[in-house]
Amino acid sequence: MSDIITLATPTQLHRRSKQTQSPTTKSTRAFVMLCAVAFSLALAVVTLGAFTRLADAGLGCPDWPTCYGHLWVPNEHHEIAAANEKFSATPVEVHKTWPEQLHRLLASSLGMVIFVLFIMACRRTQSPMRIAFSVALAILLASLFARIFLGAVMDIPVLLIFSGYFVLLSQRWRKYKGQATELCVTALLAGMVIAQGFFGMWTVTLKLWPQVVTAHLLGGFATLSVIWLLLQYCGFQYCAGWGWQRAGVTLSSGCLKNLRLLAGIALGCVILQVGLGGWTTSNYAALACPDFPRCQNQWWPAADFRHGFNMLQSVGPNYLGGQLEAEGRIAIHFAHRFGALGVTVAVLLLCGLLWRTGEPIVRRWSAMLIAALGLQISLGVSNVLLSLPLAVAVAHNAGGAVLLLMLVALNHRLWANNYGVNH
Repeated sequence: MSDIITLATPTQLHRRSKQTQSPTTKSTRAFVMLCAVAFSLALAVVTLGAFTRLADAGLGCPDWPTCYGHLWVPNEHHEIAAANEKFSATPVEVHKTWPEQLHRLLASSLGMVIFVLFIMACRRTQSPMRIAFSVALAILLASLFARIFLGAVMDIPVLLIFSGYFVLLSQRWRKYKGQATELCVTALLAGMVIAQGFFGMWTVTLKLWPQVVTAHLLGGFATLSVIWLLLQYCGFQYCAGWGWQRAGVTLSSGCLKNLRLLAGIALGCVILQVGLGGWTTSNYAALACPDFPRCQNQWWPAADFRHGFNMLQSVGPNYLGGQLEAEGRIAIHFAHRFGALGVTVAVLLLCGLLWRTGEPIVRRWSAMLIAALGLQISLGVSNVLLSLPLAVAVAHNAGGAVLLLMLVALNHRLWANNYGVNH
């Protein structure tokens, strides 16, 4: 008989949460609430970033971190006139300035919340990593200000500093695996949000260079996902009956192994598809195929994959509107469609296995995933058939985030529980 895997009971979870909760219930509640605030801000930043990109407002402010020299935007007649005189090559377009600067301000607010989370995590643990992470983050922040005041000469040193920081984080995580998780994750988030600030700056200074725009989008989704994962961790640690435990779900060991495998594959496919979506929008290839299901009225149109996926596009030109020829854009769009097909197959296989468990709460996850996938496909097709309406395009971006977050949460539920094995 195959092994049966039973999730920990609410009593066991409550006992464990009392043992691991530190140092007080009040501080734990504050930490979890601030995580929820960070998640809400990150979701707003990602959505507004999509709006800014799709509204062609990525260069709505030609300088950084100010906008035409203003902390907000120039909106009075004399301010606009002065800005147009100073930035004669990029005159003010009011409908493009506010999305870009609001996106920056929300991202800065998110950064401050994450740093507060890091400080709280430092106070909630006695780990020796606190000092090392604090010093490293101070160096990262100093490099950000150095880049602002010294200019592009700091770009290479900044990249080296970031590489060193994430290497340090990786080494500390391996050495103290399972200890001070909150500290490690908040330190990771702090590094990621500073990196996102640099990518936001390079998006402007490199004039929407597709490589940077795509990396900025992926970084935003990654930051959102890690905050969401931190929330899942907090729920599992501090809330008795969190998730599937409340229902007393039981799974065979073979089923659990297959679910973990398929959930990981589905998550990987969605991450790849998010990257393809970012590459599609950054190269303005969303309407390279104006029909569906065919492309350019052909099942296999002429496509230039070599130029479409050239990761060494030159720095210097203004990439607003894109620089690729039609066949290069068709290759990108076509790849995104094939990516959607791969995601569909992976998610449907996962949903089928979830349904076969017979567990009501697990079956609900199957139904929710199918609904999210169906909505995302519908939005993608609507983008093509309706010629990329802004609201639908932003919703498609948000739908991708929802599908990604659902798979992150599902993978956490499959891997994070302490299982008892009964023969």
